[in-house]
Amino acid sequence: MFRLIRRILCRWTVLAASFYSALMLPAQEAKPVRHDSGYQKTVVPFFRQYCLKCHRQGVDDNEFRVDASLKNDFADPASKARWEEIVNVLNGHQMPPEGERKPRTEEVAEVVDWITGQIVNAELARRDSKIVLRRLNRDEYQNTIRDLLGLEFDVSGFPQDPPAGGFDNNGGALTISPLHMELYLQAARQILDQALVETAKPPVLKWRIEPDSGDSDRNRVNYDGQRIIVNGGKNPVEKGFKVIHHSNWDKKLNARDFRMPYAGPYRIRIRAAGKVPSRAEVVTSARKALQYRMEQQNRKNPKGAPWTKRKFEQDVKHFQTDPMYDYGPPRLKFTQHLGGQPRVLAELDIDAPLTAPQVYEFEGQFSTEKAGVTIEYAYDVPRALENFWMQSGDQFARPVLYVDWLEIEGPYYETWPPRSHQLIMGTQANQPADERAAAKEIIERIMRRAYRRPVTEAEVNQKLQLFTAVRPQSASFIAAIKMPLTAILVSPHFLYLAEALESGSTVERTGTRRLNDYQLASRLSYFLWSSMPDDELFQLAASGKLKERAVLLSQVDRMLADPKSQALTENFAGQWLGLREVGANPPAADLYPRYDRHLETSMVKESQEFFAKILHDDLSALNLVKSDFVVINERLARFYHIPGVKGDHFRKVPVPEGVHRGGVVTQAAVLTITSNGTRTSPVKRGTWVMKNLLGTDPGLPVANVGDIAPKVPGIDKATVRQRLEIHRKLPQCARCHNKIDPLGFALENFNAAGEWREQEGFGYKGRIGPNDPKIDASASLPDGTRFVGADGLCDALARQQDLFFKCLSGKMLTYALGRELGIADQPAVNRAAAEMREQDQTLRALIKYVVLSENFQSKLF
Repeated sequence: MFRLIRRILCRWTVLAASFYSALMLPAQEAKPVRHDSGYQKTVVPFFRQYCLKCHRQGVDDNEFRVDASLKNDFADPASKARWEEIVNVLNGHQMPPEGERKPRTEEVAEVVDWITGQIVNAELARRDSKIVLRRLNRDEYQNTIRDLLGLEFDVSGFPQDPPAGGFDNNGGALTISPLHMELYLQAARQILDQALVETAKPPVLKWRIEPDSGDSDRNRVNYDGQRIIVNGGKNPVEKGFKVIHHSNWDKKLNARDFRMPYAGPYRIRIRAAGKVPSRAEVVTSARKALQYRMEQQNRKNPKGAPWTKRKFEQDVKHFQTDPMYDYGPPRLKFTQHLGGQPRVLAELDIDAPLTAPQVYEFEGQFSTEKAGVTIEYAYDVPRALENFWMQSGDQFARPVLYVDWLEIEGPYYETWPPRSHQLIMGTQANQPADERAAAKEIIERIMRRAYRRPVTEAEVNQKLQLFTAVRPQSASFIAAIKMPLTAILVSPHFLYLAEALESGSTVERTGTRRLNDYQLASRLSYFLWSSMPDDELFQLAASGKLKERAVLLSQVDRMLADPKSQALTENFAGQWLGLREVGANPPAADLYPRYDRHLETSMVKESQEFFAKILHDDLSALNLVKSDFVVINERLARFYHIPGVKGDHFRKVPVPEGVHRGGVVTQAAVLTITSNGTRTSPVKRGTWVMKNLLGTDPGLPVANVGDIAPKVPGIDKATVRQRLEIHRKLPQCARCHNKIDPLGFALENFNAAGEWREQEGFGYKGRIGPNDPKIDASASLPDGTRFVGADGLCDALARQQDLFFKCLSGKMLTYALGRELGIADQPAVNRAAAEMREQDQTLRALIKYVVLSENFQSKLF
């Protein structure tokens, strides 16, 4: 039966999507009108007088041409892109270059105005011919299922959504494939199987697992008739606690080879404590190991005693002075193994002392598949030349983890039937007296919320027919109702934010029409929550009051105060700042040993919490480029050398004197993603600043030029800056690198892991020696403003207020609208930036302007 049903559903979904798309596409494509007279009168003389000397056929060192090869055809995307670059170059006063004759301001303005006008006409004409349906991306799908059915569904099995315009909610890039449809169908069945129940509430089991019961896989302990392997690893026992000194394959605590009798949410508790040695204890333990090594070396080679003595003293000084030994609490990682697949459920700092152990609790989802759990030590001490050989010895002083017991309790439900069942069934019983009436009520209620709009009688009856068709072959009402609900969850009305043109709606001359209240509610909720509207938004839409200015502004404040607004931080700020790239090309472990997993997760959280602090506390958005505070936890405080910060939670901390932090460009997350893993990249960093803070496109790199040279003839220790200066001597490279590189040079005091340095290291594995060159962080903005270092860059960026606000406004509009912006959108971007300046420069003011704007409340047709 299921094969038949799957064919029906897939056929129905594809046909519905095709019909829906066809319904929204105008029949005829509009063409932009060409204005050859303006081109001949204004542009050609300008190019001939100021540009053709270099940008023409026959000039080998310049690939950009404005001769006859540049077509006066703005409908052609390639030609339009070249015209846009000309506008950017002229507006930025980047051409003509130094030493060449400069045009008058009036001449430049006339050419720029003509080109801009043609681009706007082309964009408006193209919009008349194409409407893009926006599919829910992975995050939006997951959040919508959570709010629609009360379930947390894992979407990691869905394909990654490609970004466009910097964000993965861009309708133009969110295509759909047969694979998507198969996965959506499979997901719908899994979700409904989990959401709906027909049995009594499952009994709660509670297993307390004692890891000190055995040290090998031969140790099996009986829990509710299951003989579970309990392996405490090769760890000593102290006062009933397993003592884990460091991470190793035979140090892990694990319980495995069991199956939970019931699937569902479980609570996991671990009673644990930690011990953090003092610096004196670290030095004492290291001195003993170093003393033993020196004696062994002297015994083998007595003549080398003077050298080994110096080495001993140097290494002792390392342990006395290096900040890596200002330890934090030991860290625990808990991994669940379900059906052979590992999943980390928690990573925790264990900050309770041995004199007062604590119970640490978190949740996990178990199925009835074969399962296991693992506890392992997760505090990383950087492996340096002085310590790597002694770290695995239990005598080496480092944070120590104590684990008493592990407890698993569940399945845990606050109510029964669970919330997911209640959201679907409402007041209906599992075996209703009038099954058809009950099915119709359930279908209509779920469709209304899933489609995010009122539904017609015909739509409801279509789904009701599915119920009627499968009910005779189904074991129960619950089994049968899953069929129409599955059809709803694979419907294009659920999977897409279609914003269809209603009958009777009027399209303005500009090709736009106003959204109705339900469409506005969805656009607002997916902007701020990445999820469906809640009941209050639906009620306001039904009453027709949502479009009222005061109501909309009130809803923005309410929604930003809701925990679901964390999605705006994660999905907008996370993609704008590039936080999803953290860890994709991490700093090499041998060159940057202080970079570890805890630091990596902390640096992502730092940028998110920093953005959230500015948003929710209504601080000036200029803090994003220059601030006198950071939002950090203890791990980042150690990395940034900021004293007095304890605990893994994030909090606002003033930047101490001499610490060069404050603003996103000084955050470790941004600094690592703009490096190459083995070295810094002023090119990447400069490009990031131009694109994400100044809103300037540096242009595409010239093909086949190659990377910067690893060595420079005649310079023994050539810094990255010196190597790039050689690279910039190539004429085809200088045009872009002269704008990009100086911005990156200002950040050269931060290494590829985001750690501060004064010199560039040329020793073994990048170690810094006393004679290694000092960092030259002098730099300049594209407009010629000169400054020095990260602090100077932050000051200079703060003075570029107009550029930054326009850049931020453009990013926010792109994300809110789910499409890329064009030159025709620049007036809206400029107005948004102006509104920010007038309203205390806050992100809230920008968001409210976006929500009230015609762009947000209208649909382009």
